[in-house]
Order: sequence, then C-alpha cells, then structure tokens
Amino acid sequence: MAQRRVIYFIIRGMLFCLAIFGLWRMISVISENSYLVKEEHELKDDHVFIEIYYESMCPDSKYFIKHQLIPTIEKIPEIIDFRLIPYGKAKTIENTTGIFFTCQHRELECQGNKIHACGIKYITNRSKQLNFASCLINNIRNPQSVAESCALEVNANWDEIQKCSISMEGSELLKGYGEETHNLSPTVTFIPTVVLDKNQGHQKDILKDLLKEVCSKYSGDKPPPCL
Repeated sequence: MAQRRVIYFIIRGMLFCLAIFGLWRMISVISENSYLVKEEHELKDDHVFIEIYYESMCPDSKYFIKHQLIPTIEKIPEIIDFRLIPYGKAKTIENTTGIFFTCQHRELECQGNKIHACGIKYITNRSKQLNFASCLINNIRNPQSVAESCALEVNANWDEIQKCSISMEGSELLKGYGEETHNLSPTVTFIPTVVLDKNQGHQKDILKDLLKEVCSKYSGDKPPPCL
C-alpha cells in the first residue's frame, strides 16, 4: 500500500512538471507570436515611409534627427516606418586602386558616414539603428571618438561595425547609399533631404514640423497626437 502511494506521488509530481513545462512553452510561443505580429504591423503598407538622406557631421542633420525625427517616431510609432541613408553631399571616386570619397565636412565625415552605414547593416532593429545614429551625430565634431560607446549603448557588436567601417565592405555600403542619393529626383540640394512615401515635396514644412506632415500623409484612423 505504501509503495503504491509513493508511485502515485511520483506520477503526480511528473504530471505537475509536465504541466508547468507546457505552460512555459505556451507563454514562449505567445511571446514570439506577439513579436512577429508587432513586426508585421510595423511594415503595413499604409504606414508613412520616411527616408532620411543625411550626413554624419552635418549640423542640420543633427538638428532634424534630434528635434524632429525622434520626437515624431516616439509620438506616433504605430504609423511610421523609416530608413536612414548616410551620404549627403559626398562624392564617390572609384578607380583601379579602390573606392574613395570626398565629403562636405572632409575626411572625418567620410569615415563617420561609413560607421553609420555599417551600423545600419549590423544593427537590424530599426529603433536601435536610430539610437546609434543619434548617439553618433551628437558628437558632431568627431563621431569616431564615441562610436564604440554608442554601439555599447544599443548592445551592438562594435568590433563587427568597426571592421566593416575600415574595410572595402564599408566603402561598398557607402557607395550604394551614394548611388541612391544621386538618383534622387529632383537632385539633392540641401541636407538633410527627407522623403515621405517616395515624395520629396514640402521639404521646408517637413524639416519644420515632421509630425504634422506625417499625420497629413497618413490615410488611416489618426492617432491622438495627429488630432
């Protein structure tokens, strides 16, 4: 009789453990699915798509990112998707010895642009991409000096980003951003240039009040900050 009771409690304990494990798996799946739903929601076609063409050492780029882009995304993240294009008014020179750049704010900016480009590649989370870019552009006189600490702030692999930025990989990435920038129509005359849903119109208004312009573009039910 005692032996049966021992077996009973052993089986009961095993069933309890299985139930706990099953519950844990269910919660994990729900969490994963919630993340996927969030990502799918962020990429909906009706979101306003913002493309920011900027430079790593440009005061106007810094002002726009800090005082327009970030506050707007914080207020209405549910209706925005965005992409960063670091290049600006640089020029690409390609010959048999490699790929080289001249930049509006000289060589330091070219290297800063590469760090931004490599960060965008290796930091896949868009919010972290923006935080990394914002951190870099805060030190506008020398983005390289703070790059490692900025990477650590967003839990990014600085060694990976640095290796990219000083290699042909970084040059190829920046060249690609340059081609995108030069292909804009009308041609870029001011940095930053901000494109909403592939439209360059209303640049002065966008740079002055991004929130208002995004809200006017959005075709769905307006979130409270737009009302």
